[in-house]
Amino acid sequence: MKRFGLKKVFSTAVILTMLLGANPTAGSASADDRIFNDMPNTGNVFADMATQINYFKDDGDIQNESTVRALKMHLSAVNQFQKTGQTDKVIQHMQGFKQLLDNQRNNGVLSEVAFDVLNTYAQYVTGKIEGPFDADIAMEHVKRLSVDIGPREAGTQGEREGAEYIESVLKSYGYETAIEEAPRSNRIEPKLKIISNNNNKGIPVRAASGSPQTSADGITRNVYQAGVGQANEFTEDANDNIALIQNGVIPVSEKVKNAMAAGAKGVIIYDNIERYTLPSISLSGVSSTIPVAGITKKDGEALLAEISAGNLEAQLSIQTLTNQKTINVIATKKPQGIENPEIYYIGAHLDSVPYGPGASDNASGSSTLLELARIFKDYDGDKELRFAAFGGEELGFVGSRYHIGNLTQDEVDRTKVQFQIDMVGTAWVPGSQLYINTVDGKSNLVVESTHQAADDLAISKNLLPLHMLSRSDHVPFHEKGVPSALFIWMEPGTPPGAAYIEPYYHSLEDTIEHVSPARIQLTGDVVFKAISNLIGYEKNSEKNEETSLLLAS
Repeated sequence: MKRFGLKKVFSTAVILTMLLGANPTAGSASADDRIFNDMPNTGNVFADMATQINYFKDDGDIQNESTVRALKMHLSAVNQFQKTGQTDKVIQHMQGFKQLLDNQRNNGVLSEVAFDVLNTYAQYVTGKIEGPFDADIAMEHVKRLSVDIGPREAGTQGEREGAEYIESVLKSYGYETAIEEAPRSNRIEPKLKIISNNNNKGIPVRAASGSPQTSADGITRNVYQAGVGQANEFTEDANDNIALIQNGVIPVSEKVKNAMAAGAKGVIIYDNIERYTLPSISLSGVSSTIPVAGITKKDGEALLAEISAGNLEAQLSIQTLTNQKTINVIATKKPQGIENPEIYYIGAHLDSVPYGPGASDNASGSSTLLELARIFKDYDGDKELRFAAFGGEELGFVGSRYHIGNLTQDEVDRTKVQFQIDMVGTAWVPGSQLYINTVDGKSNLVVESTHQAADDLAISKNLLPLHMLSRSDHVPFHEKGVPSALFIWMEPGTPPGAAYIEPYYHSLEDTIEHVSPARIQLTGDVVFKAISNLIGYEKNSEKNEETSLLLAS
């Protein structure tokens, strides 16, 4: 998703930490900031639910011990049924568990967040058994995209590898696929490599605003430790080398001036605060003649340790790349013998922010799209399905605007809906509701079909509120008159136009560890059912018993 602010919540310490840009979860264990912890995911959903119940009791989201005992006793019974393969009893008793949650919430002893989270886990159990959508398969795609491939900034090799992977999966399901390349703006590409001892290790780095460029090869020099960059911290050893400087104490402009005066050929500024993101550094106040870039506190301190152990050689480059392209992958399933069929879009963006692994944003959405494509591959009705993995969403919907802008008016007229799936796997506890976002905040066919699907699946509508938000690839479809909506997990009470989302958003910590299979499962279940109702898909959805038994280990 495109960037917007996090809600400032809870204790004064946490609020100040977030305002100052520090990592609010680092080393946290107190009740004040436990709310930032993730939904547990150990592989045993019943144990995870029991752990979450304990957290909610400690945080005051469950008001008394009798409620804790009742919930755990119910889970224990369901767990036993699961272990013995009595899936009919698992379904029956999980419905009873949902009713227990509803009663406890109505009695005021269970908070809305606790209700939403535990209800989501309950749907995970029933969805894994009853529905065709399999979050475990989706999580394998999340791993491939965010761990094996990693950052997928629009126009980079990472994005291309992500697109190639998505296309290969869609092709394996029998879809007709097409690759679209949409022009994107020029981008600055900084690189920092440690080359001592043939290491060639890359470190995430952000170019300072106003930094001069380098050649393609950059500069390769030893790294000199220059403290916080005061004049007296530079010796003659800084000459012709790269200065490593901690942020803070004096302005960046002074640090760079002192480095240039000492003959340094480049500057690396490492953060003085623990946070998830790379520091933003501005060269306002100095006309630098040498490249300047920023890295995290963690990486800076690691470089200091290497310097202490001996000489450290690094390569720093900053270049502006032109003629850049971002990539769309479009997969189509056309009905046989039907001219001009209705078109139904399922979309997700495949790109991430620079250096962000993009597990939640948006490997979770791309992987949900792939799992939905697996299910619908056998559809043989009279509608046309299009699965669209868009590039360049983080730049302002570049890929989706390009795609819909190149459709014929007839294709636009025949397009009945667009479901946009974005950040549907966050494990962040407060992000406990799957918001259905339309650009104007008004209900449309996507919203109506999803709420009907929730009724059909006995999923609480409390989990699926209508909201107004225009921060993803549903926007270009809305602008063309297509009923569209964005699905994203956010915190209850999010006001129109805002999005209260995970603290890992657009950061180096947007990793697979912060993705919840339970939330992906609920998303997949409800979107699958909504689309099935719209297109008349009636394939038997029973699952293999062996798959259902994977719920408990």
